Amino acid sequence: MKNIKVELESIVFNVMLPESQALLDELNEEIEKGNEEEEIIEAKKDIVSFIEELNQVLKLIEEKKLSNKDAKDMYKKIRNMLDEHEHQ
Repeated sequence: MKNIKVELESIVFNVMLPESQALLDELNEEIEKGNEEEEIIEAKKDIVSFIEELNQVLKLIEEKKLSNKDAKDMYKKIRNMLDEHEHQ
């Protein structure tokens, strides 16, 4: 990979954030319909935290505070998550 930080930023911004936001929207719809099961509420908390983490990664990249090694590790983890999700 030429620039791992560019790759990481791209996958977070173009794939992970939109998919996470879509899931959050679905959970919010369920809650609005009156479905306030503990499972739904916990899932919403988890996805909100995950979105915050993704935004923090973008901020670190923007501020040039992320090492290439850390960027590579994060990219691999995200890629593995996406690959696992595709095979389900």
